Amino acid sequence: MISRLRTFLPTSILILIFLLPASGFGMQGIAGTFLQPTKTMETWDGKKWDTLFDTYRRLGISEIIVQWVVYEENAGAIEEPKKPETLEEPSEPIQSVPMYNLSVISKILEYAECNGMLVTLGGVFYNSYWERVKSEPELIQVHFMRIRKATMDAIKPIAQQLQRSPVFAGWYISQEIDDRTWLSEEYRSILCDFIKDSHGDLSTLVPNKPMSISAFSNGWASPEKLGQFWRAVADASGIERVLFQDGVGVKKLGIKDVPIYLSIMQQKMQGSCCIIQPVLEIFTQLKSDTFKAEPASLIRIQEQMREELPYAPHGVIIFSVAEYMSPLGGEKANALLQEVLYAK
Repeated sequence: MISRLRTFLPTSILILIFLLPASGFGMQGIAGTFLQPTKTMETWDGKKWDTLFDTYRRLGISEIIVQWVVYEENAGAIEEPKKPETLEEPSEPIQSVPMYNLSVISKILEYAECNGMLVTLGGVFYNSYWERVKSEPELIQVHFMRIRKATMDAIKPIAQQLQRSPVFAGWYISQEIDDRTWLSEEYRSILCDFIKDSHGDLSTLVPNKPMSISAFSNGWASPEKLGQFWRAVADASGIERVLFQDGVGVKKLGIKDVPIYLSIMQQKMQGSCCIIQPVLEIFTQLKSDTFKAEPASLIRIQEQMREELPYAPHGVIIFSVAEYMSPLGGEKANALLQEVLYAK
């Protein structure tokens, strides 16, 4: 089977990787960017949306991956869920997501259509996820059931808009997958069921759309083992794109380590329905008790691009323009944008 994701990016993006002149770094080989919706965006005026999408257009962005449709700060953070007596229904009721303001998602779809860009849409993300995945398998399954129901409740109000939209390209699972938690057969099976069930749920709203998921390495699993793992997940779940975060911005992998992982993971995927696409981090994490980062230097980003593009036939996805390479991200982010656009 040929993955529907191979139709995501216009042929022109692939041509740009090789034909853009080296005299201007521009965004050679950049296929898309992540976008994290925030409450602040609900109050944006047209000028800010114009600025964001004008930046995307100038950078040659063709796909926007919306990281989540809903982000829940405190969901499930207070009480531990009880073990379900059956995996069909958890022993405590799953609470529906409240009515959220989805105007940001509608704006993204509207502006993407005006600018000829595709949109891949994430689901619900609970910030308790990283604690929940440390739990027993049954409790992880409860958490995943909650995510599935909450995602359906959140997306149903905009399902008709997605059905009509010519730019809605597919689904994205908002839960990122590390290289340690899911390696055993039991945990891998839980993950594969979650992917299959989530895709089945969402396909009842908008059918025939592919699904993507993010992966990263903390240096726990070898490239060989990680490649084998993701091939097994792809074969069992039908996931059609794994977005592999390069980890350079958060200092999990070195720039020279990334192509080793990409090369082996892509080798393992040969003959499958799934592609591996690099996610290039354009930030540098700062020392802090909470996550803080600033735009990376252009020199470092250029080095990342040189290492990753040979393993990115569909281009790389960058994380992320709004915060680290646009006027909306502040003075340093705007300075990086100007360097990118006018580098000689």
